[in-house]
Amino acid sequence: MTTAQDAVQTGLMAEVFGKVDALRDEIVDAVSKAVQIPSVNPRYPGQVYDDVVGGEGRVSHFMADLYAALGAKVDLFAIEPGRENAVGVVAGAGGGRSLIYNGHVDVVPPGDAANWLSGDPFSGKVDGGRIWGRGATDMKSGIVAQAFAARALRECGVRLKGDLILEAVVGEEVMDHECGVTATVKRGYKADAAVVSEPTTSAKPLTVMPVSPGLLWFSVSVTGKATHAAMRGQTIHAGGAGAEIGVSAIDKGFLLFEAIRRLEQEWGFSKRHELFAPGHFSMLPGVVVGSPPDVQVPFFVPDQMTLEYCCWYSPDDDVEDVKVEIERQVRTVAQSDPWLREHPPTLEWKIDWPANRPAADEITAATCAAQQLAASGTRFAGEARVEGFPAVDDATWLTLGGTPAISYGPGDLKVAHADDEFVEIDEVLCATRAFAALAMDWCGIA
Repeated sequence: MTTAQDAVQTGLMAEVFGKVDALRDEIVDAVSKAVQIPSVNPRYPGQVYDDVVGGEGRVSHFMADLYAALGAKVDLFAIEPGRENAVGVVAGAGGGRSLIYNGHVDVVPPGDAANWLSGDPFSGKVDGGRIWGRGATDMKSGIVAQAFAARALRECGVRLKGDLILEAVVGEEVMDHECGVTATVKRGYKADAAVVSEPTTSAKPLTVMPVSPGLLWFSVSVTGKATHAAMRGQTIHAGGAGAEIGVSAIDKGFLLFEAIRRLEQEWGFSKRHELFAPGHFSMLPGVVVGSPPDVQVPFFVPDQMTLEYCCWYSPDDDVEDVKVEIERQVRTVAQSDPWLREHPPTLEWKIDWPANRPAADEITAATCAAQQLAASGTRFAGEARVEGFPAVDDATWLTLGGTPAISYGPGDLKVAHADDEFVEIDEVLCATRAFAALAMDWCGIA
């Protein structure tokens, strides 16, 4: 049997890396073609399901063809028609550890095409050492890199001892894991470890990210009392009739906004984690809606307001404790205001995406070693960096399903979900080499 260290010494690793580099044009072409398939998640807010559904499935079929070409046993299946997941199993010779390479095929809507320099969010244009288009970074380059790593191993005659399982799944962008990654877990796909190829460029490209925060989506709603806009002074100044005439829900909503902001500022000092920058754990008021009844004109004192929050909490925190802390803050402020005391705000918990905190020291160390090998002689050379993944991804559900999962992949989260999304080609190639090296090390070489 050949070990990964033996492979380095005998030049096998160099042969595999050379094969990846020789496949450069095919890798770039595959990423470009995948980007050209509009695979907006049909359940994304604002989408018409029947107009959009099917794009995810087309990308999964594309990936299934790549899996088949490298000799994997392919499984295409869907929980919802047109939303197929693709799984390719490269069976090992036996006696090694198994490994899942996972990524999602769905993307967020591109927004206004006029805001893209290319004018086409799904161009897949290759220019300036980059591949452009929605999904280039998040995260079609990652799943293509994983597939081509397996292909490079096959073409170099490398047979792994453990199984390598390649997954391209749907649903991640709207946290619809039951249709995507969790469906693969329920179908029986588990392993000794997993790597999700989310974009992990942070302070340094291709950072290894073994943990992620938890995510809560919650809303706070308040009611007011509508009246004519000319009564504004009567409702707010001393000597006026006050709530007898009207109450602005927007004024009351911003009391709660300021209270939650104060709590967020406290978190900047009280919520710390060694793998996250200070202040990362926060509460974003991402949607604010306030208006008079049934109309959006400023000629009434408004009687309704809702704030929608995206809350990132530390992987060290218990989610129920976080909820209690937020509820207490809202309740305390409401009790201090006569109107809110009598008309308490409504706090609704909408989504809880648990933090990812796997027992993953071994796969983290192995991924760091693979990244350092793959980056040697490139602009990415040096000791691999380890940080927390700033957002959430499917690693959570793999971990909860019994496979300790971490995140590592090409691309920068700052350009994901943005106009003119792109991925650097040399970063994709480095990740592909690292995925190949990691599979050789983790699964073993027969």
